[in-house]
Amino acid sequence: MEGRREEAEEAEEAEEKEEGNGALEEFERWEREPKGKKRKKDYKLMKVERYVFDDLTLQTLYKLAQRRIIAGIGGPISTGKESIVFHAIGGSAAGSGEVRRVSGEEVREERQREVAVKIYKVSTSNFKAMLEYILGDPRFENVKKDRRSVVFTWARKEFKNLKRAFRAGVSVPAPIAYEKNVLVMDFIGREGIPAPRLRDVPEEILRPHAQNIFERILASVKVLYEKAGLVHADLSEFNILLDFKMEGGEEERGSEGITASALSSARPVLIDMGQAVLTSHPKAMDFLQRDLRNIVAFFQKLGLNLSHEDVCKEILS
Repeated sequence: MEGRREEAEEAEEAEEKEEGNGALEEFERWEREPKGKKRKKDYKLMKVERYVFDDLTLQTLYKLAQRRIIAGIGGPISTGKESIVFHAIGGSAAGSGEVRRVSGEEVREERQREVAVKIYKVSTSNFKAMLEYILGDPRFENVKKDRRSVVFTWARKEFKNLKRAFRAGVSVPAPIAYEKNVLVMDFIGREGIPAPRLRDVPEEILRPHAQNIFERILASVKVLYEKAGLVHADLSEFNILLDFKMEGGEEERGSEGITASALSSARPVLIDMGQAVLTSHPKAMDFLQRDLRNIVAFFQKLGLNLSHEDVCKEILS
Protein backbone atom coordinates (compact mmCIF):
# COMPACT_ATOMS: atom_id res chain seq x y z
CA MET A 1 0.00 0.00 0.00
CA GLU A 2 2.83 2.36 0.93
CA GLY A 3 4.64 1.49 -2.30
CA ARG A 4 1.57 2.36 -4.37
CA ARG A 5 1.19 5.71 -2.63
CA GLU A 6 4.83 6.58 -3.32
CA GLU A 7 4.45 5.55 -6.96
CA ALA A 8 1.36 7.74 -7.28
CA GLU A 9 3.15 10.71 -5.73
CA GLU A 10 6.14 10.24 -8.03
CA ALA A 11 3.83 10.09 -11.03
CA GLU A 12 2.07 13.26 -9.91
CA GLU A 13 5.39 15.08 -9.45
CA ALA A 14 6.54 13.96 -12.89
CA GLU A 15 3.27 15.18 -14.42
CA GLU A 16 3.57 18.59 -12.77
CA LYS A 17 7.18 18.88 -13.92
CA GLU A 18 6.16 17.99 -17.46
CA GLU A 19 3.37 20.58 -17.37
CA GLY A 20 5.78 23.20 -16.07
CA ASN A 21 8.26 22.36 -18.81
CA GLY A 22 5.43 22.69 -21.30
CA ALA A 23 4.65 26.16 -19.99
CA LEU A 24 8.29 27.16 -20.35
CA GLU A 25 8.50 25.73 -23.87
CA GLU A 26 5.38 27.63 -24.96
CA PHE A 27 6.68 30.84 -23.42
CA GLU A 28 10.04 30.46 -25.21
CA ARG A 29 8.30 29.65 -28.48
CA TRP A 30 6.13 32.74 -28.09
CA GLU A 31 9.28 34.83 -27.54
CA ARG A 32 10.68 33.71 -30.90
CA GLU A 33 7.50 34.51 -32.83
CA PRO A 34 7.57 37.75 -34.83
CA LYS A 35 5.36 40.46 -33.43
CA GLY A 36 2.12 41.24 -35.19
CA LYS A 37 -0.97 39.40 -36.33
CA LYS A 38 0.59 35.93 -36.50
CA ARG A 39 1.73 36.03 -32.90
CA LYS A 40 -1.66 37.26 -31.73
CA LYS A 41 -3.49 34.66 -33.79
CA ASP A 42 -1.35 31.70 -32.74
CA TYR A 43 -0.98 32.64 -29.07
CA LYS A 44 -4.14 34.54 -28.26
CA LEU A 45 -4.96 31.68 -25.91
CA MET A 46 -2.26 29.19 -24.94
CA LYS A 47 -3.24 26.15 -22.90
CA VAL A 48 -0.85 23.90 -21.01
CA GLU A 49 -2.97 21.14 -19.53
CA ARG A 50 -5.22 22.96 -17.03
CA TYR A 51 -3.12 26.15 -17.00
CA VAL A 52 -4.08 29.02 -19.30
CA PHE A 53 -1.82 31.84 -20.44
CA ASP A 54 -3.43 34.55 -22.53
CA ASP A 55 -1.54 36.93 -24.78
CA LEU A 56 -1.38 39.59 -22.08
CA THR A 57 0.34 37.25 -19.61
CA LEU A 58 2.84 36.05 -22.21
CA GLN A 59 3.72 39.63 -23.09
CA THR A 60 4.19 40.40 -19.40
CA LEU A 61 6.41 37.36 -18.81
CA TYR A 62 8.45 38.28 -21.87
CA LYS A 63 8.93 41.81 -20.54
CA LEU A 64 10.07 40.47 -17.15
CA ALA A 65 12.52 38.17 -18.94
CA GLN A 66 13.86 41.14 -20.93
CA ARG A 67 14.32 43.03 -17.68
CA ARG A 68 16.30 40.00 -16.40
CA ILE A 69 13.88 39.52 -13.52
CA ILE A 70 13.17 35.91 -14.50
CA ALA A 71 15.41 33.51 -16.42
CA GLY A 72 13.10 30.50 -16.65
CA ILE A 73 9.78 29.20 -15.38
CA GLY A 74 9.33 25.74 -13.86
CA GLY A 75 6.28 23.91 -12.62
CA PRO A 76 3.26 25.21 -10.69
CA ILE A 77 3.47 25.14 -6.90
CA SER A 78 0.05 26.56 -6.08
CA THR A 79 -3.15 26.88 -8.06
CA GLY A 80 -6.39 28.66 -7.36
CA LYS A 81 -9.37 30.25 -9.02
CA GLU A 82 -7.77 33.68 -9.13
CA SER A 83 -4.05 32.93 -9.50
CA ILE A 84 -1.35 30.37 -10.20
CA VAL A 85 2.08 30.44 -8.56
CA PHE A 86 5.03 28.99 -10.45
CA HIS A 87 8.50 28.12 -9.28
CA ALA A 88 11.05 30.00 -11.35
CA ILE A 89 14.70 30.93 -11.61
CA GLY A 90 15.51 34.58 -11.17
CA GLY A 91 17.60 36.55 -13.63
CA SER A 92 20.52 38.82 -12.80
CA ALA A 93 18.20 41.72 -11.90
CA ALA A 94 16.53 39.51 -9.28
CA GLY A 95 19.78 39.10 -7.39
CA SER A 96 21.10 35.94 -9.01
CA GLY A 97 24.68 37.17 -8.87
CA GLU A 98 26.79 37.10 -5.70
CA VAL A 99 29.86 39.27 -5.22
CA ARG A 100 32.70 37.90 -3.10
CA ARG A 101 36.35 38.81 -2.58
CA VAL A 102 39.16 36.58 -3.85
CA SER A 103 42.73 37.70 -3.17
CA GLY A 104 41.49 41.18 -2.45
CA GLU A 105 39.52 41.49 -5.69
CA GLU A 106 35.77 41.44 -6.16
CA VAL A 107 34.56 38.45 -8.15
CA ARG A 108 30.97 37.95 -9.27
CA GLU A 109 29.92 34.37 -8.74
CA GLU A 110 26.71 33.46 -10.55
CA ARG A 111 24.19 31.46 -8.59
CA GLN A 112 20.60 30.64 -9.22
CA ARG A 113 18.03 32.39 -7.08
CA GLU A 114 14.73 30.61 -6.75
CA VAL A 115 11.75 32.91 -7.11
CA ALA A 116 7.98 32.53 -7.16
CA VAL A 117 6.00 33.95 -10.07
CA LYS A 118 2.38 34.66 -9.18
CA ILE A 119 0.09 35.10 -12.17
CA TYR A 120 -3.34 36.58 -11.52
CA LYS A 121 -6.01 35.29 -13.88
CA VAL A 122 -7.75 38.27 -15.41
CA SER A 123 -10.65 36.29 -16.86
CA THR A 124 -11.67 34.37 -13.71
CA SER A 125 -10.70 36.69 -10.87
CA ASN A 126 -13.52 37.87 -8.62
CA PHE A 127 -12.72 41.53 -9.20
CA LYS A 128 -15.84 42.72 -7.36
CA ALA A 129 -14.66 41.01 -4.16
CA MET A 130 -11.19 42.50 -4.71
CA LEU A 131 -12.68 45.99 -4.75
CA GLU A 132 -13.76 45.62 -1.12
CA TYR A 133 -10.08 45.57 -0.10
CA ILE A 134 -9.02 48.30 -2.55
CA LEU A 135 -11.69 50.95 -2.03
CA GLY A 136 -10.89 53.08 0.99
CA ASP A 137 -7.12 52.68 0.48
CA PRO A 138 -5.62 56.13 -0.32
CA ARG A 139 -2.81 54.43 -2.27
CA PHE A 140 -5.29 53.37 -4.93
CA GLU A 141 -7.88 56.13 -5.01
CA ASN A 142 -8.18 56.47 -8.79
CA VAL A 143 -8.44 52.82 -9.74
CA LYS A 144 -10.84 52.06 -12.58
CA LYS A 145 -13.51 49.51 -11.78
CA ASP A 146 -13.23 47.28 -14.84
CA ARG A 147 -11.93 43.72 -14.40
CA ARG A 148 -8.49 44.23 -15.94
CA SER A 149 -7.74 47.44 -14.04
CA VAL A 150 -8.76 45.88 -10.73
CA VAL A 151 -6.56 42.80 -11.27
CA PHE A 152 -3.58 44.98 -12.25
CA THR A 153 -4.14 47.07 -9.13
CA TRP A 154 -4.36 43.91 -7.03
CA ALA A 155 -0.92 42.76 -8.22
CA ARG A 156 0.51 46.20 -7.48
CA LYS A 157 -1.21 46.22 -4.09
CA GLU A 158 0.25 42.86 -3.07
CA PHE A 159 3.71 44.05 -4.13
CA LYS A 160 3.38 47.24 -2.09
CA ASN A 161 2.02 45.35 0.92
CA LEU A 162 4.85 42.83 0.79
CA LYS A 163 7.40 45.62 0.48
CA ARG A 164 5.90 47.49 3.41
CA ALA A 165 5.72 44.37 5.59
CA PHE A 166 9.21 43.17 4.63
CA ARG A 167 10.78 46.53 5.48
CA ALA A 168 9.02 46.48 8.85
CA GLY A 169 10.60 43.12 9.65
CA VAL A 170 7.56 40.90 9.13
CA SER A 171 8.33 37.40 7.88
CA VAL A 172 6.92 37.52 4.33
CA PRO A 173 8.35 36.59 0.91
CA ALA A 174 10.68 39.37 -0.24
CA PRO A 175 9.03 41.21 -3.15
CA ILE A 176 11.14 41.53 -6.31
CA ALA A 177 9.00 43.04 -9.08
CA TYR A 178 5.53 43.28 -10.55
CA GLU A 179 4.21 43.95 -14.02
CA LYS A 180 0.51 44.13 -14.89
CA ASN A 181 -0.98 40.81 -13.63
CA VAL A 182 2.33 39.17 -12.64
CA LEU A 183 4.11 39.38 -9.29
CA VAL A 184 7.64 38.07 -8.68
CA MET A 185 8.79 37.40 -5.13
CA ASP A 186 11.20 35.27 -3.16
CA PHE A 187 10.50 31.52 -3.22
CA ILE A 188 9.93 30.03 0.22
CA GLY A 189 11.30 26.53 -0.13
CA ARG A 190 14.24 24.78 -1.70
CA GLU A 191 14.99 23.15 -5.04
CA GLY A 192 11.48 23.70 -6.29
CA ILE A 193 9.79 22.21 -3.23
CA PRO A 194 7.68 24.83 -1.45
CA ALA A 195 7.57 25.13 2.31
CA PRO A 196 4.39 23.49 3.64
CA ARG A 197 1.38 25.46 4.74
CA LEU A 198 0.65 25.40 8.45
CA ARG A 199 -2.53 23.50 7.54
CA ASP A 200 -0.53 20.69 5.90
CA VAL A 201 1.85 19.89 8.76
CA PRO A 202 0.77 16.64 10.49
CA GLU A 203 -1.02 17.43 13.74
CA GLU A 204 0.93 14.90 15.81
CA ILE A 205 4.19 16.66 14.86
CA LEU A 206 2.81 20.18 15.18
CA ARG A 207 1.07 19.78 18.53
CA PRO A 208 4.20 19.72 20.80
CA HIS A 209 5.44 22.94 19.19
CA ALA A 210 2.08 24.68 18.88
CA GLN A 211 2.75 27.27 21.58
CA ASN A 212 6.06 28.33 20.08
CA ILE A 213 4.66 28.61 16.56
CA PHE A 214 1.56 30.46 17.75
CA GLU A 215 3.70 33.03 19.55
CA ARG A 216 5.81 33.59 16.45
CA ILE A 217 2.73 34.10 14.30
CA LEU A 218 1.23 36.49 16.84
CA ALA A 219 4.49 38.45 16.93
CA SER A 220 4.35 38.79 13.12
CA VAL A 221 0.74 40.00 13.27
CA LYS A 222 1.70 42.57 15.92
CA VAL A 223 4.67 43.88 13.91
CA LEU A 224 2.51 43.96 10.80
CA TYR A 225 -0.05 46.06 12.67
CA GLU A 226 2.25 48.35 14.64
CA LYS A 227 5.24 48.91 12.34
CA ALA A 228 3.91 48.20 8.86
CA GLY A 229 0.50 49.69 9.56
CA LEU A 230 -1.25 46.75 7.90
CA VAL A 231 -3.85 44.12 8.68
CA HIS A 232 -3.56 40.88 6.72
CA ALA A 233 -7.36 40.59 6.36
CA ASP A 234 -7.40 36.92 5.32
CA LEU A 235 -5.07 35.22 7.78
CA SER A 236 -5.55 31.52 8.50
CA GLU A 237 -3.62 28.26 8.55
CA PHE A 238 -3.99 28.15 4.77
CA ASN A 239 -1.77 31.16 4.06
CA ILE A 240 1.01 30.70 6.57
CA LEU A 241 4.04 28.71 5.43
CA LEU A 242 6.47 27.02 7.81
CA ASP A 243 10.03 27.45 6.63
CA PHE A 244 12.32 24.84 8.17
CA LYS A 245 16.05 24.86 8.83
CA MET A 246 17.75 21.80 10.17
CA GLU A 247 20.73 21.80 12.53
CA GLY A 248 24.02 22.70 10.93
CA GLY A 249 22.34 24.90 8.34
CA GLU A 250 20.91 21.99 6.36
CA GLU A 251 17.41 22.84 5.27
CA GLU A 252 14.48 20.47 5.24
CA ARG A 253 11.18 21.58 3.82
CA GLY A 254 8.03 19.96 2.55
CA SER A 255 5.12 18.32 4.28
CA GLU A 256 6.76 14.91 3.93
CA GLY A 257 9.68 14.07 6.17
CA ILE A 258 9.16 16.90 8.65
CA THR A 259 10.83 16.05 11.92
CA ALA A 260 9.93 17.31 15.37
CA SER A 261 13.38 18.88 15.76
CA ALA A 262 12.86 20.96 12.62
CA LEU A 263 9.79 22.63 14.12
CA SER A 264 11.80 24.10 16.98
CA SER A 265 13.29 26.64 14.57
CA ALA A 266 10.44 26.82 12.04
CA ARG A 267 9.83 30.29 10.67
CA PRO A 268 6.17 31.11 10.01
CA VAL A 269 5.89 33.12 6.78
CA LEU A 270 2.76 35.10 5.98
CA ILE A 271 1.68 34.88 2.34
CA ASP A 272 -1.19 36.10 0.13
CA MET A 273 -0.88 39.74 1.10
CA GLY A 274 -2.98 41.15 -1.74
CA GLN A 275 -6.02 41.74 0.45
CA ALA A 276 -4.02 43.32 3.33
CA VAL A 277 -5.32 46.79 4.20
CA LEU A 278 -3.91 49.82 5.97
CA THR A 279 -4.86 50.16 9.63
CA SER A 280 -6.73 53.31 8.61
CA HIS A 281 -9.06 51.32 6.36
CA PRO A 282 -12.72 51.55 7.48
CA LYS A 283 -12.91 47.78 7.94
CA ALA A 284 -9.39 47.22 9.29
CA MET A 285 -10.53 46.38 12.82
CA ASP A 286 -13.16 43.94 11.56
CA PHE A 287 -10.56 42.22 9.42
CA LEU A 288 -8.08 42.06 12.31
CA GLN A 289 -10.70 40.47 14.57
CA ARG A 290 -11.45 37.89 11.89
CA ASP A 291 -7.74 37.11 11.40
CA LEU A 292 -7.24 36.53 15.11
CA ARG A 293 -10.37 34.38 15.42
CA ASN A 294 -9.06 32.13 12.64
CA ILE A 295 -5.64 31.70 14.24
CA VAL A 296 -7.01 31.22 17.75
CA ALA A 297 -9.50 28.60 16.54
CA PHE A 298 -6.77 26.65 14.74
CA PHE A 299 -4.45 26.53 17.74
CA GLN A 300 -7.27 25.76 20.15
CA LYS A 301 -7.78 22.54 18.18
CA LEU A 302 -4.11 21.77 18.90
CA GLY A 303 -4.76 22.01 22.61
CA LEU A 304 -3.76 25.59 23.44
CA ASN A 305 -5.86 27.40 26.03
CA LEU A 306 -6.45 30.69 24.24
CA SER A 307 -8.92 33.53 24.58
CA HIS A 308 -9.78 35.61 21.54
CA GLU A 309 -10.27 38.69 23.72
CA ASP A 310 -6.85 38.28 25.38
CA VAL A 311 -5.12 37.80 22.04
CA CYS A 312 -6.78 40.96 20.66
CA LYS A 313 -5.64 42.94 23.70
CA GLU A 314 -2.07 41.73 23.18
CA ILE A 315 -2.04 42.94 19.57
CA LEU A 316 -3.61 46.29 20.38
CA SER A 317 -1.72 47.02 23.60
